[in-house]
Amino acid sequence: MEPKPHLTNTAHYKCLESVEKSQHDLYLCYCGIHHCDPGYKFGPYSRKEFLVHVIVSGKGSYTVNNQTYELKAGDLFMIWPGIDTVYQADSKEPWKYVWFGFNGAKAKSVLHYAGLSESNPVSHVDDTTPYVDAINGILDACQLTFSNEFKREAYLYTLAAKLGDDLHKYASDSPEYEYSYQTYVNHALDYIENNYFDNIRISQIADYIGINRSYLTICFKKVMNMSPHEYLIDYRIQQAKLLLADTSFPINDIASRVGYNDSLSFSKIFKSHTGLSPKKYRESITKS
Repeated sequence: MEPKPHLTNTAHYKCLESVEKSQHDLYLCYCGIHHCDPGYKFGPYSRKEFLVHVIVSGKGSYTVNNQTYELKAGDLFMIWPGIDTVYQADSKEPWKYVWFGFNGAKAKSVLHYAGLSESNPVSHVDDTTPYVDAINGILDACQLTFSNEFKREAYLYTLAAKLGDDLHKYASDSPEYEYSYQTYVNHALDYIENNYFDNIRISQIADYIGINRSYLTICFKKVMNMSPHEYLIDYRIQQAKLLLADTSFPINDIASRVGYNDSLSFSKIFKSHTGLSPKKYRESITKS
């Protein structure tokens, strides 16, 4: 029988256990909040999953691979699977921390993006509140219901996103862009298809995707053998051809419908790409 989620809730300790789901990109194994007693010590102990602690207040130490880190509020430390660790609260200012254990196909990618690894297991966040709020959200969704399962998963992905947002700037060995050229181009193509009729700019497309204009141009040249600007013009010309062939809309109306506020500019660009003015193109389609 599979273990069911179990919530432990005391004055100083709250923990949700046994919520592991297999075959997920990212899944929660357990999480909790602990306001430790002075000198509280855990370990040596090794885990089967990845585990992140975020220190909310107080102080303590974390020992891994024969190295001890003295940590305070705002610091975080991670535990890598299969490695013995020891962590201990300060005797005068014991720490309070939240933690979440997780695994899945993308677990290492999440941590790598955040700059966390076996050799770099500690970092710092400016604001611990989002981590506390997410852990409390998971703990409040402890009951075994279909909707709570989605809530817990959503909070876990929120935590993963926060790690990336807060720590990626410290990850000097992480690539700036994590996805393939094709993936970025696909998103740009979707954006163009849905917005070509507006006066969009290439920098606007890049901002929407989350990369800079120069890198978007690199992606397009690798995948499409043309720049995004060239593709946008070509796409607009193709849409204009359809309107010229299938409607009786005036030229200035068609120009506006494919993203050109100036019909003269539209006519000039159309002719440079087709060899015919919009009017002549319509006439040639009608005759044929």
